[in-house]
Amino acid sequence: MNKEDKQYSGGQSEGTGEVVPLRIASTAQLARIIDAAMLRPQATRTEVEVFLEEALLYNFGAVFLHPTWIGDARQIVKGTPVKLGIAIGYPHGAHLTETKLAEIDQGLEMGADEFDMVANIGRLRSGEHMSVAKELERCRRSVEDKIFKVIIETGWLSDEEKRLAAHIVADAGADFVKTSTGVTAPGATAPDVALLFEAIKGKTGVKASGGIRSLEQTLELVKAGATRIGTSSGRIIVEEAKKNL
Repeated sequence: MNKEDKQYSGGQSEGTGEVVPLRIASTAQLARIIDAAMLRPQATRTEVEVFLEEALLYNFGAVFLHPTWIGDARQIVKGTPVKLGIAIGYPHGAHLTETKLAEIDQGLEMGADEFDMVANIGRLRSGEHMSVAKELERCRRSVEDKIFKVIIETGWLSDEEKRLAAHIVADAGADFVKTSTGVTAPGATAPDVALLFEAIKGKTGVKASGGIRSLEQTLELVKAGATRIGTSSGRIIVEEAKKNL
């Protein structure tokens, strides 16, 4: 371990002014905060195309896919309000930094608008905080002016580690700290979202992801402080909202 890893001096990220959770006033507003995900490795081209057509129909905020489908998806969503997102370092975050940077560069070339990257959880849990921070800063610069979200996999972290991770993410200039990949359990929980929301106090957004399958869950997470919802059940959630919002 590097000596400097014990000397991370961040963790003081503060927003300005009072920050309150988002309030959902309409089904259309709800759809726009949904990041619809199709990250099953066995998904076929036909399944991806159906997924994208559904995303356009419901006008979701963004769609997220594995890198192999980004170029194809760009042709389908271009000229629409639906943003194109790419998963980086997915699902475990243990890639070399250079590999993550290469994925980002390729994503930019293919036209990705948003980048959801998994942090190096093992180094974070090892106390190598400066190493994690430097990787995030390099990747943030590489993403340029695109939206950058960092997944910290809350299910693997203590509350203290979650707070520190949120500060490292915010200090690196990320646009969102994201709870989970959805690959491990548990996924997003309202207590974890509330903890992250309170920790960063509006300096960056909070994206809840992992195991979100109902309108009730979604509204609970938004009430706790989430401003983006990552889910593969966007259609179900919006259809519920049409009947209940």
